[in-house]
Amino acid sequence: MAKATKEKPAVPMIVFSPARDIPFNRIRPSDSNVREIDVEAGLDELTSETVIHAVEAHPGYLAGSWTVDETFDLVQAAPADAKGAARFRRGFMLGDGTSAGKGRQSAGIILDNWLRGRRKAVWISKSDKLIEDVQRDWSALGMERLLITQLSRFPQGASITLHEGILFTTHATLRSHNRGTRVSRVRQIVEWLGQEAGSGEAATGNPKAFNGVIIFDESHAMQNAGGGKGERDDVAPSRQGRAGLRLRHVLPDARVVHVSATGATTVHNLAYAQRLGLCGGEDFPFATRAVSVEAIAAGGVAAMEVVARDLRPLGLYTARSLSYDGVEYELVEHQLTDEQRSIYDAHAGAFAIIHNHLDAAMEAASITRSDGTYRIELSGFTEAMRERLRAYGLFTEIISWKLRFFVPVDASGPAVLAKLLDTYPVERISDREAA
Repeated sequence: MAKATKEKPAVPMIVFSPARDIPFNRIRPSDSNVREIDVEAGLDELTSETVIHAVEAHPGYLAGSWTVDETFDLVQAAPADAKGAARFRRGFMLGDGTSAGKGRQSAGIILDNWLRGRRKAVWISKSDKLIEDVQRDWSALGMERLLITQLSRFPQGASITLHEGILFTTHATLRSHNRGTRVSRVRQIVEWLGQEAGSGEAATGNPKAFNGVIIFDESHAMQNAGGGKGERDDVAPSRQGRAGLRLRHVLPDARVVHVSATGATTVHNLAYAQRLGLCGGEDFPFATRAVSVEAIAAGGVAAMEVVARDLRPLGLYTARSLSYDGVEYELVEHQLTDEQRSIYDAHAGAFAIIHNHLDAAMEAASITRSDGTYRIELSGFTEAMRERLRAYGLFTEIISWKLRFFVPVDASGPAVLAKLLDTYPVERISDREAA
């Protein structure tokens, strides 16, 4: 005898995208007006809320019209009817805390646009190893993980032969500039997305405009995009931050999403978040970035918190964190065995030997002076670089008939080192050769 099944009562549905009627793309309001999500499909309530915020934020545009030069660096205000003038689409920032599922939420935003016919997207993160996490979050929503492809599979300058999919790359990769006949990585991505490089006509009727999603994961990696003030001098914009801005400039119609649990530590670091509309137009709270930096910096951390507070009700920013409600802690004591005690004693003895002779070893290797002060030495420089290094603030000493450059270790050291690394990025880390 067949077992009778109880029919579920009909409930209204909110459908994100009418392109396909699939379970993980629906939210069911309950009788208590609390959203209920089909957890088996992988789209939880947190992800759904973020998707809704992004869907509401992206249709808007920032005030004013702008032109972008051929280098993608210079953005200038222009009349709306000027040749190449474009309006920038408003962005969204996901600032949830650690382990809140920002990857799954980012995948949900791309999925919603995918179902609306926008079948190309770019996902930029801090490390190429994170592609496995991105593929996991994408496949958890019922999609094919192989739709995510690394940019490194295509040589710089070569055409990206993908009809559709998600292109994954890193912030560091975007720094690669033109090399002879090979175009930069930024322009390579732009050409794949179908945008006419340098046209700037995205919001004014250009049929080739890219209007899909660009995820800037770990977006704080671009925090020095606009430069700032150091302890001694101005700090130049970083190549990594500028590369991210170029991609935003040349793709004004792109749906930009910034993702970071630590979006900015100082107001200078908010330069990459142009699409949030903090400055630059008639309906912005500040006329220019310089004015916004001066005003917010004067207010300190409290002023930055006010900015974050005001962005949240506008639907442009979320900053949720995991609750510790109901979490219980218990102290557990482990009794060491005799073997574990002997291992610990051996390691402690080895550390004592290292600690007692560390100063002598560092002085013998010219890492410290006889007075015990530490030094950071630069190696691999050429004769043509000497004057520039001195101008940056490095000082020299002749040791064993050899000229050596050192980074100051006083208060000016961080600014000198930042300027040095911005001009000469680290390519590899190797063991130090004996002096």
